[in-house]
Amino acid sequence: MLDNSLGDWQIAVSTSKLGFLAVELLACSLHPFPLGDSPCLDPKPIRTFVFLSDTDMILSLLMFLRLYLVPRAVLLRSSVLGDASYRSIGSLNKIHFQYPFVLRVMVNSQPGRVLLIFTVGLWIIAFWVLSVCERQHMDDEDYLGRTVWLIPITFLTIGYGDVVPVTVCGKMVCLFTGVMGVGCTALLVAVAADKLEFNRAEKHVHNFMMDIRCSKEMKCSAANVLQEAWLLYKHTKRKDGRRARQHHRKLLSAICTFRQVRVKHRGIRDQVNAMVDVSKMQMIMYDLSSSLSNSHRELEKRIEALDSKLDETMKLLSALVESKQQQQQQQEAP
Repeated sequence: MLDNSLGDWQIAVSTSKLGFLAVELLACSLHPFPLGDSPCLDPKPIRTFVFLSDTDMILSLLMFLRLYLVPRAVLLRSSVLGDASYRSIGSLNKIHFQYPFVLRVMVNSQPGRVLLIFTVGLWIIAFWVLSVCERQHMDDEDYLGRTVWLIPITFLTIGYGDVVPVTVCGKMVCLFTGVMGVGCTALLVAVAADKLEFNRAEKHVHNFMMDIRCSKEMKCSAANVLQEAWLLYKHTKRKDGRRARQHHRKLLSAICTFRQVRVKHRGIRDQVNAMVDVSKMQMIMYDLSSSLSNSHRELEKRIEALDSKLDETMKLLSALVESKQQQQQQQEAP
């Protein structure tokens, strides 16, 4: 309503939106019913291990439908949705900022963190579903510990065999966990290879951007030092001891921050200079190789010219010898 400047809320509500709201309310209302006697109020509880009943098991598994709120929360808390530059460029290019777009941005910017969160979430969901499926076929003493142990071992495709699922539901959960483990391992190898094969041009651009950022930080740190020095001088002249000590501490902290930023900027400049030196060396080597190839071509051309001249010289010498022999034969003939 705010985006479209609508005054009546009924204009913004359609049949499809009402249907989506009903589905969301239904998904969020799924929960096992609190029925039965509480064992905490019984003075002599009977030690029977009933994790969940059949109806509660179905409702507890259906509670995972609430996971649709996770991508919505990620979308609302992402910097893509609130950044003016993203929204302006997206509106010009007709890009809809929805869950897949934000997920692609997060995977491209922070692949390791996304993979870690996805793996941990998968472990927790698989642990809960497996515990629900195997609730009546495992030992009561170390029930949850064995279930927690089975999920990562299956995910890492190790499979010691000390804990195995019994029910069909548990076997399907372990099979799905193993398949996802193989996929996540392949993604981890791809992320590590991408990090190791950091392109030289991207590294140069990254160092250039870090150089600009450190220059701005150094200017801000220098301005903070000057500001705190001026405030310290002003309160010292006013003989305000509390304010003077406060700004003195801030001045020392600002000086320390300025030194750290300067050291960081110096290191980045050294890296930038090293990259520039490498690029210059590459240009020099390219020029040397091109000059050597040109000189080699010229030498080959000169050798071919000398060869042709030697052939002509041999032809002239042979013709001269033949003419001399003919003259001698003519002189001897009379």
